[in-house]
Amino acid sequence: MLNEIENKTQSKGKRSIRLFLLALLIPTLLFSQDEGVEKNQEPKPEPQTKEETPTIRVKAKKETDREFLGDIEGTNIYSGKKNEVIRLDKANANLALGNTRQVYSKVPGITIWENEGSGIQPGIGARGLSPNRNWEFNTRMNGYDIASDSFGYPEAYFNPPLEALEKVEIVRGAGALQYGPQFGGMVNYVVKKADPTRPVKVEMKTTGGSYNTLNQYSSVSGTVGDWSYFVFYQGRSSDGWRENSQYNVQNGFFNLSYKVSEKLKISLEMAKSTYISQQAGGLTDEQFRVDPRQSGRTRNWFSAPWNIPAMVIDYEQSPTSRTNVKVFGLYGERNSVGVSTAANLSDPILARTLEYSPRQIDRDTYRNYGMEARQIFNYDLLDKTHTLSFGGRYFNGNTDRFRNPNGTTGSKFDLRETNLNNLCYDGSRNCRVADLEFSTLNYAGFVENLFRITDALSITPGVRYEWIRSTASGRVNESIPSATKPFGGMLQPLERVQKQVLYGLGAQYQTTKTTNLYANYSRAFRPVTYSELFAPTATLNEVDPNLKDQSGYNADAGYRGKFGQWMQFDLSIFELRYNNRVGQLPGLLPGQANFQTNVGDSLHRGAEAYLEIDPLVALTDSQPYGSVSFFTSSANVNARYIRWEDPRVLTNPASAQNFYRVGKLVENAPSQIHRYGITYHYKNVFSFTYLISYTGAAYADAANTGPFTANGQIGLIPSYTVRDFTFVWNFYENFSLRGGVNNMTNQMYFTRRAGGYPGPGILPGEGIFYFIGLSAVF
Repeated sequence: MLNEIENKTQSKGKRSIRLFLLALLIPTLLFSQDEGVEKNQEPKPEPQTKEETPTIRVKAKKETDREFLGDIEGTNIYSGKKNEVIRLDKANANLALGNTRQVYSKVPGITIWENEGSGIQPGIGARGLSPNRNWEFNTRMNGYDIASDSFGYPEAYFNPPLEALEKVEIVRGAGALQYGPQFGGMVNYVVKKADPTRPVKVEMKTTGGSYNTLNQYSSVSGTVGDWSYFVFYQGRSSDGWRENSQYNVQNGFFNLSYKVSEKLKISLEMAKSTYISQQAGGLTDEQFRVDPRQSGRTRNWFSAPWNIPAMVIDYEQSPTSRTNVKVFGLYGERNSVGVSTAANLSDPILARTLEYSPRQIDRDTYRNYGMEARQIFNYDLLDKTHTLSFGGRYFNGNTDRFRNPNGTTGSKFDLRETNLNNLCYDGSRNCRVADLEFSTLNYAGFVENLFRITDALSITPGVRYEWIRSTASGRVNESIPSATKPFGGMLQPLERVQKQVLYGLGAQYQTTKTTNLYANYSRAFRPVTYSELFAPTATLNEVDPNLKDQSGYNADAGYRGKFGQWMQFDLSIFELRYNNRVGQLPGLLPGQANFQTNVGDSLHRGAEAYLEIDPLVALTDSQPYGSVSFFTSSANVNARYIRWEDPRVLTNPASAQNFYRVGKLVENAPSQIHRYGITYHYKNVFSFTYLISYTGAAYADAANTGPFTANGQIGLIPSYTVRDFTFVWNFYENFSLRGGVNNMTNQMYFTRRAGGYPGPGILPGEGIFYFIGLSAVF
């Protein structure tokens, strides 16, 4: 079935790519002679006679929510690197609810796990990589880490409210060598800055929506002398689209900056988040068919208090030399309580008391701190000015994790353990299934140099060194699944040390003042994480205790830029090699748990295309009736296994033939991702966007199991199309109205089959949702 879907969607994708190429070639020919004209500069007018009256024409200046990073930004080099910038202050999207699908609508190839509508936890991937809580990306806010542990447990449980952000920066895999070894690249959330023009600026937004959803956002900022500040608070609550999916989230942030001198600036920041959400649990395929909004779990809850302090020092030694130092920490928790049995099993009831059985408690506590220092400066060599950027990183992460199957029997959020004083099977008084301590120590250094070979051509070689030490200690009781028995009882302290040298090379050729060709290659690395090695504390999977580290490379090349104010584009191809992938295989016998192991190597190839055209701006110097933009972001991805193995059957040739399947599709990697839209702007008064998002079918497991399993954890994830409409009306001075409809056609779909929490089973996407909000700025 998936092959038929692929054939149809691939033919559509090929036609889309041909249209993109044609659209890009025509303007290239038309503007190929404009290389000597400065950006936005009009041609020199003919000499006028005395009788003629000069006419001044002002070409329309069109603002856009999609940009590119400059060759150099701060202390970072981006020349020749695939990147996107999303300007949220100009985006037509449901920012109040954090609708990721709309925010990333103009970033080709982004896959999204839409398994809950709260917008609390991000879940994006790219180029066939898993979207699981951004864990293939280096996730940052204002340039510093905000995920649990960049190597030991790289999941992002915190997502700053989009209303508080100025922009989101995305640097793809091959371009992110200066941030770390992650395959996906880097995502950086940039918070709004203080208003430099007045001592006090107040912004207030209130948004209401379906299912008793209420979102409130307030911020205060300003500049007084050498001091500046920005503070925001955001709170959101909802009953949720599904049964048993209510949530309440609160976020706060402050930035206080002091300009010590014209060259030195010091900023202190603190972000705080707390939320409690009820988890509706997973569904089987039959349950989803009957009613996707139903829930078989009434007692599952999740919370993740998050505290991120930081200090940022910016020092400008000269106009061509700058230093940036970031000191940051993370003090957070991941708490879940509930029933994690399969979706086809009901919430268990104790026969002797006719009460619900005790709930399982999983708790993590994170205590991380680190520092990054970067330096950039220009120097002259062979009649050209070049730029050198280098820096170092120190990170110390500590995680305490435990799992106890004996929580309370109630239905409210309650993390109390009920058996700590009971005598356990091993004679101890600690009846936790797992009680572990993990640590990650990381030293890293990088250097990149932008060599300007000619006025148009530049190359940027770079190298990064990573030293990573991971440790694990504690106890795991032998009552957990059999595959982890090698870790049963008291653990002998485990220590893994990895030393990696990563390198890359980028190149850029400036074809015109506003367009360029770019190419990049870099090595990537992902160590075995303790979240993968000790997955039974969070999932129902069995785990191979001999997991190996993962390595590979990223490569991409493309053509990007804009023509005047009427066209913006980025067309590229990529190749990603991922060796020793950790994947999920179905049990060898009926009813046997899924098995998590290194399933082989995968090769990801494809094309990504973004194109936005405004024909009115192209044809006229003024737009008395507004402007209309047509945009598309599309990706064709062919992610397949080129080496396959299953350690369970290496000694059984009869079974092995069923598992060695080179050429299988990578799990959670749809081959087609297309988003199309139209945006209408009328001056600075009114605008709306209509967006169509299509995502192709994918498999949930590495073996490409087509028929779904009874518990809903394995099987095909069908293709789906979702339509959204949003508008903004600035009706009076500093007052505006923003609203819209998400999933206008009430499409029933799902993007994920979970192997464990917050499932297990199918996690449906959200149905139709209406929202309206009022904003005021004083």
